[in-house]
Amino acid sequence: MNAPPMPLHEIVYMSLACDSMSSDELGALLDKARAHNQAAGITGMLVYHEREFMQLIEGERSVIEALYQRIEADPRHQQVYRLWEGPIATRNFVDWTMAFAALDDETLKQHTGYASLKDEGLVALSRDNRGKKILLGLREELT
Repeated sequence: MNAPPMPLHEIVYMSLACDSMSSDELGALLDKARAHNQAAGITGMLVYHEREFMQLIEGERSVIEALYQRIEADPRHQQVYRLWEGPIATRNFVDWTMAFAALDDETLKQHTGYASLKDEGLVALSRDNRGKKILLGLREELT
């Protein structure tokens, strides 16, 4: 008899990289994250803009919590802040072990809700759950 599937959970967080990251460094980070996420059954999306990260991770709760704790302890991050967490009925990024968007100022201008990002940073997205909504909007552009 098969065990019932574990309930799904998601966490949306933001953090500040200690140093700016080059394209090569971001690529290496993504390769490692995607391999880990595939093995652990994690899906999600990572956004990077001028040292700031915002990420949505989804999967089994214990696995997601363990990953978030590793991120909090990672010396490459500072100011890790959980914007949202909770149960979800279905995955939002089912086809992505880690979707990724490196946003520049031109791209930001094209998205409603990003107007204040350049001045206020990703923290501006924590208001009114805009961060998750924008991640989901970016997902649509990637598919």
